[in-house]
Amino acid sequence: MSDSQRPKPPTPTFEVPDLELEPVPRSLGQAAPARPTASAKLSAPAGAQQQLLGASFDFGDELEDFEFERSAQPNSRMGEQSAPHSVVAKRVQTAVAELGPSFPTARAPEPAELSIDPLALAILADYGDPPESAPLTIAYAYRVFTRQRELKRQLIPIAVECERAQAEREATLAELARELRPTLEEAPEFRRFVAPLLELSRRAAERGHALNAINAQLGAELGQFDAELAQVTGELQVEERLERDAQIRYDDREANAKRADAKVKRVQIEMRAVTHVAEQKLGPQGGQVPDSEAAQLASLRQRAEALAPELEQARAELEQARHVLAQAHGRRDALRQKEQQIARQKQALAGAYRQELSARTQGFRETESEERSALAELARAVLAARGTVEISEAWLERVRTVADRADKLMVRAEMQRRAIVAYDVPRARQGVRLAGTAVGLMLLLFAFKLIF
Repeated sequence: MSDSQRPKPPTPTFEVPDLELEPVPRSLGQAAPARPTASAKLSAPAGAQQQLLGASFDFGDELEDFEFERSAQPNSRMGEQSAPHSVVAKRVQTAVAELGPSFPTARAPEPAELSIDPLALAILADYGDPPESAPLTIAYAYRVFTRQRELKRQLIPIAVECERAQAEREATLAELARELRPTLEEAPEFRRFVAPLLELSRRAAERGHALNAINAQLGAELGQFDAELAQVTGELQVEERLERDAQIRYDDREANAKRADAKVKRVQIEMRAVTHVAEQKLGPQGGQVPDSEAAQLASLRQRAEALAPELEQARAELEQARHVLAQAHGRRDALRQKEQQIARQKQALAGAYRQELSARTQGFRETESEERSALAELARAVLAARGTVEISEAWLERVRTVADRADKLMVRAEMQRRAIVAYDVPRARQGVRLAGTAVGLMLLLFAFKLIF
C-alpha cells in the first residue's frame, strides 16, 4: 500500500477539564516536578512551539539581556495542531490572569539544580567546536585560555551583585517577619520557628548589653586620658608662648651685649693706633710719650672706663635672658614628654581592650546574622502557609520583586560559572601538551645549534 492510500490518522481533539489552577511560584531555582500537572500539560504545546521557534532569556531591566535564536522551523504537524494549542494557551492565560500575580515563596534555588539550556551555555562560553585534528588543539587550548580569563573577569561583578541581592532578599524577609512577629508569636503553627527566634533575640540582647558596657568602660577610661591630654596641650601652648617671649628677650639682650662689646673694642683699637703712632715718633731709642698722643690715650682710657659698666650690664642681662630661655625650653620639653607618655598609655589601653572588643563584636554580629536568618525562615514559613496570616499586597510585591531579582542574578552567575568549564577537557589538555612539546623541541634545537 502506498503512502497516498494509507488511512489518515484522525485529527486530534482536546478536551479541557475544569481545573483549579494554583499560582506557580516565581522562583527560578525550583526543579521540575516528577509528574507534570494539568496546567503544565496544557501549556506544554506553547512551550514546545517557543522552543522550536526561538527562546529569550530575560535577566531583568538592570541586567544584560541574552537572546538566543534557533533556525528550526515548525513542521506541518505543528501547523495542523496550532489552532487547538492556541485555544488551550488562551484559556490558561485567562485562568492565570484571574488568579492575579503569583504568590512569592522567596526561597533561593539550588545552583546545582538549575536547568540551563546547553545551547545558551555554548554561546556564552564561545569556546568553539573541539577540533578533530590534533595540531588544531593548540589553537583550541589558547582559545579556552583567553575565553576563561575573560569569563572569570566578567564573573566578578556578577558574583558581587548576586551576593548583594541575596543579602537584600534575607534582609527584606527578616523585616517582614519583624513586622508580623507580634501576630506570629500567638499562632501555634509557627511556634517551632518563633521559639529559637526568642532564644536568639535574648542572646543578641545580652551580647549587645555586654558590648555596650565594654564600650562605655573603654570610653570612660579614654575620656580621662583625653582630659589629661587636653590639659597638657593647654599648658604646652602657654609654655611655647612664654618660650617665644623669652627667645625674643634673649635676642634683644644678645644684640645689646654685642653693641656694648663692639664699642669697647673700637676704643681699644683706637688706643692701639695712638700707641703705634707714639712709638713711631719716639723711634728705637724710646722715651716719654708725646703730649698729643698722651692726651689722646688718656681720653680713650676714660671712654673705655665709661663703657665698662654698660658692657658688664649688657652681659649680665644676656646671661639672665639665657637662663630664662633655658628654663622655658626645659618646661616645654617636659610637657611634650608628658604628652607623648599619655598618648602611649591611651594607645596601650585601646590595645588591651581591642581583642575583647573584637571578640564581643564578632559574637554579636554572628548572633545578629543567626537572628536575621531565623526571621527570614519565619517569613518563608508564613509565605508557604498562604492565607494563614494576612500580608499586604505591597509587602508581597516587594518580596516578589526582591526574590525575582536575586533568582535572576543567581541564574546568571551560575550560567557564567558553568560557561567557564564548558569546554572539551581532553582536547584542551592535548593542545597544551602539544604546545609544551613544540616549545621544548624549539629550545632543544636552539641549544643544539649553540653548542654545535
